[in-house]
Order: sequence, then structure tokens, then C-alpha cells
Amino acid sequence: MSDAKSFGRDLRAFWLAMAVICLIGAAAGYGYTRYRLTEIEQAATRDARRLAVETIQPALTPGDGTTPMRGARYASMRSAIEGQVLVWPIVAVRIWSGNGTVVFADDPKVVGEQVPAMRDDIHDLNAGGVRGFVTGNRFHTIVLLRVAGSPTSLAADLMRPHAPLVERAQESWYPWVGRAIRVAIGFGVLYVVTWVGFAVYAVLRRQVARHRSRAATKAERSPAPKADEDLPAYMHPGFRDEVETRQRELTSAQAERDELARRLQQAELELDRSKSSVPEPS
Repeated sequence: MSDAKSFGRDLRAFWLAMAVICLIGAAAGYGYTRYRLTEIEQAATRDARRLAVETIQPALTPGDGTTPMRGARYASMRSAIEGQVLVWPIVAVRIWSGNGTVVFADDPKVVGEQVPAMRDDIHDLNAGGVRGFVTGNRFHTIVLLRVAGSPTSLAADLMRPHAPLVERAQESWYPWVGRAIRVAIGFGVLYVVTWVGFAVYAVLRRQVARHRSRAATKAERSPAPKADEDLPAYMHPGFRDEVETRQRELTSAQAERDELARRLQQAELELDRSKSSVPEPS
């Protein structure tokens, strides 16, 4: 019993260790994927900053920070960035003034909209100059732009789909995360099955032991059956001696019978002689 219990404990420890190893592998793969995604987002941020500084910033004028672009000015700005900035993977561009007003956008309908929350974001950019973040399925890169003679700060928001960045990050290690988790679940199932199986085995073994113990106790209390009761007659001890004794008795009886018959025959002969020797009366 102790050997089976020890084997079950060692087997469960093995399944548990394998499950933990798989989970550690899954965590490592997920961690690497997150690290890789951060690197890809940083690279996207650097590319967007380069486009904003090299293409958008030179096309700005001091008056763009105070008045939303309309008409010819809008068309001029759009033509300046159309073939260099608004190309894949950049799908949308907005230029914000320091007070949170959209002064330019690839969609003319949003030009002139005000988003007060952007004032704080642009103000925070004064320290670093660039920031990347995700909203929905888009990755934003906000770049602080310097325009000589402009009374207010300007910021360009370059947007691209975030899903391609995630897909690139997940190309190498991420597929193994799900596989490792499934294998870990399998080892967990084996752990439970092993625990249940050996528990049932222990219960059944105890029941068999109790049954045998009761049977032994009952056998000790009941009278022992005679050993020779169920044996054939010729296997009983003394059977041969009894047969030989009876054969001797039968032989002796036959000898006595023969002797008696001989004596009777002799007596008859003597009787016949005696009769023949007696003279008949005249």
C-alpha cells in the first residue's frame, strides 16, 4: 500500500511540475510578445516623428496655430503631405493647435473641432516632444512641432492601424503561448485523474482487506471441517488395511467352507462303506 501511495504521489508531482513548466513557458512567451510589441510601437513612433518633423513641420506657417485651415490653405497643406505622409501605414493625420483645436485633418469635416483634453496632452509633450498610445484599433503618435513665429504650439497626430503591429509582435513566440497553456491544462487533468484513480484504488484495497479480515475471523470462529469428509473412500487412511483384512477373512471363510465340505464328503463315504459291510438277514 505504501509503495502504491508513494508512486501516486511521485506521479502527481511529475504532472504538476510539467504543468508549471508549461505555464512558465507560456508566461515567458507572452512576456516576450509584449516586449516585442513595445519595440515595434517605439519604432512606429520614431517613423511617425520623422515624417512629422521632415514633412509636416516645414509646410506649416505661423498663422496655422491660430486659425483652422480652410479653402486654398487646406488644399495646399493636403497636397504637401498627400504623397509622403498619407501613405500606408499612416491612414489619418490631424494637426492640433495648443488650445486643443483641430487646424488640419485628412477628413475636412473635423477641421475646427475643439477637444479641450488635448491641451494637457500637448502641454505634456513640451518635455519629450513625442508620445505614442492606442485608442481602439489605432496607434497614435503625437509629435510636438515648432513653427517659427507662431504664438502657440502645434502638434501632429499620425494614426495607423494597431492590428498589424500586434501581428508582427505575435509572429514568433505568441503561437506557443496558447499551445503551452493547453498542454498545461492537459497535465492538470492528468494530475486530477491520477489523484482520483489512486484514491479509488486505496478505497477498494481497504475494502478488500476488511473483507478478507472478516472472512479470516469467521473461519477462526467456525469449527474446522474434517479433512477426510469430502475425499473418496479409497483415499481415506486405513482403507487398504481394511480391504486386506476383509480379503483374509474371506479367504479363511472359504477355506473353512472347503474343509467342511471335504469332511462332509468323507463322512458320506464312510457311511456308504459301513452300509455295504453289514450282512443281510436270512
